[in-house]
Amino acid sequence: MPLDNGEFPVAQPKDAEGNLIIDDEDKTRYLEGRDGDHLQTPFQCETCHVRNLLGRDPQENLASDLRLIKLIRRANLDAFWTSEPKTVKSTLREGRRGARIASALGFGSSLYRPMGPFPLEDSFGMGPATVMLELSLNKGKYADTVQFGTVRKFRSAYANIHQASLEGQQSAVMTKETKKMTMSNCTTHGVFFEKFTYGMHKRMGDIVKPNRALSIEILVEIFNILEAEWGLRMPNEERWKLVMEACFYVIAFVCALRGEEVPKTDLGGIIEHLEESKRHKTPHVVIALLGRFKNEHGDDNYHLLPIANTTHSGLEPRKWIERGVQCCRTMGYTRGPMFKDLVTGARLKQSSFEPGFFRRLSQVQDSRPDLLGAGVDVEDQYGISRSFRQGATSRAADLALSDKIVNANNRWRSVDEAGSKKPSMTIRDHYTDIRLTINLQLQFSLAM
Repeated sequence: MPLDNGEFPVAQPKDAEGNLIIDDEDKTRYLEGRDGDHLQTPFQCETCHVRNLLGRDPQENLASDLRLIKLIRRANLDAFWTSEPKTVKSTLREGRRGARIASALGFGSSLYRPMGPFPLEDSFGMGPATVMLELSLNKGKYADTVQFGTVRKFRSAYANIHQASLEGQQSAVMTKETKKMTMSNCTTHGVFFEKFTYGMHKRMGDIVKPNRALSIEILVEIFNILEAEWGLRMPNEERWKLVMEACFYVIAFVCALRGEEVPKTDLGGIIEHLEESKRHKTPHVVIALLGRFKNEHGDDNYHLLPIANTTHSGLEPRKWIERGVQCCRTMGYTRGPMFKDLVTGARLKQSSFEPGFFRRLSQVQDSRPDLLGAGVDVEDQYGISRSFRQGATSRAADLALSDKIVNANNRWRSVDEAGSKKPSMTIRDHYTDIRLTINLQLQFSLAM
């Protein structure tokens, strides 16, 4: 029976020009089952699933039962549409051929195992499947509904909760030396649920909104605007906000950091090495990051990133960092996060800088349309999270920087993601360590 999918998001195929591609097959795609679907996907009807979940037959006068039936049907169809029509037809055709041969040989009734009945319990995972479908209708950030990546988080949560339950503790564990494999009895790891989630993902698709890389020319123009504003008279707090904005931009780009990594800049770590790095035979400035990063293991969460005082494109990290340190002192702090809320003292999030970033891009769009065309939606195309890092990576590729130079700049991240347990070191030990290869580490930032 076809399902009215008006509520459920369906990914629409498009041609190179963005026009919808609709053929006869697409008109019924995800809306109805095909002969042979039940031969590839475990199947129970809606009434059986309601009995498994509620312990009774569905009642037509209950809106919740009618809603549940609709969700169950959607889940069944998503599981069916894991397979393309040709695959389903092939399974049905070959299955019938095998049955005819088996019948001719006298064992047709025993060739295939029974298709049921299934136990009177939710052995399919239809309960969590209907919850995921209901979650998929929540309002999204970039579309009418949330993305599949948001919905699938419930599957992980459900599996974790099951693992902590009494039943989950009864799962068998197979070990050999240091390797371990758990044989889970969680329904979200079963055949039906695997097919359902894959089919749901196919139906929903993904809306990918990658941040456009920020070009060095645009960034230089932004710093020209910031420099002009720096020369104006303004209250101390406004000057502090201006220099924090500039420091965020220059650290994010020159160090090739993600937006969420920049607020972990530690003011005390920068101040400790500010003068010594200036007197070094290869003058530089040290950016100190303090905090736990994604995929990081161990207790050693201090990272020192040496960068050039001035880059080839004219960016001036040291000048803005020194201005930032002075403004922080004026505002009464020399320790803790460099980027922090002056009232609460809490570390600022990357989202605090995004409105200002969009405003600067709009200013560049107005003053230099040759760099940023009037037709570009800056809020849609750029983002504080990835644009700076992607811009630095793109510039490194454009300049044909060697892998050795790029890897030296990303060395701290590589060690963390490898899961290595590093010995605990003081910040002084860190700096002594990086000075051994300072010339190599500075080549990336120098080229920016």
